[in-house]
Amino acid sequence: MRRHKFTLGSIVIAAGLLYLFVASVQQSTATHLTLQNLMIKSPGDSQRIQLGGGTVVPGSIEWDKYHSRPEFTITDGEHTLKVRYTGNAVLPDTFKDKALVVLEGEYHQTNNTFTADVVFAKCPSKYEGQSYDGHVQAMNDGNS
Repeated sequence: MRRHKFTLGSIVIAAGLLYLFVASVQQSTATHLTLQNLMIKSPGDSQRIQLGGGTVVPGSIEWDKYHSRPEFTITDGEHTLKVRYTGNAVLPDTFKDKALVVLEGEYHQTNNTFTADVVFAKCPSKYEGQSYDGHVQAMNDGNS
């Protein structure tokens, strides 16, 4: 009887560890896309995406009453996309109008919105002349 309890306990612990491993791998993998590629490819819902190559449209940031979870619009000059931040982290000081942003989250094709749980904002003047396309290409080459 004692041996069965040990075996059953070991199986439960192993299953729990396996679940945690699979869940963390799924959450940490993201497809790298630019805003232009997102609009062309239109991946299905519930796929984790790292979206770059867009800047915050001036005047589009709308904060909630706690000033912690904004909704804003990004653009690449051709395409625009409404973004809703749902993360728990404090947004960086560089998050403001015209900031170059990299977002992680899910694209919702049905209403053409992006729910971001991670926002990286860069100061545009600091990164002038640098292309996010080069970053995406380097990431894709590294995964091959």
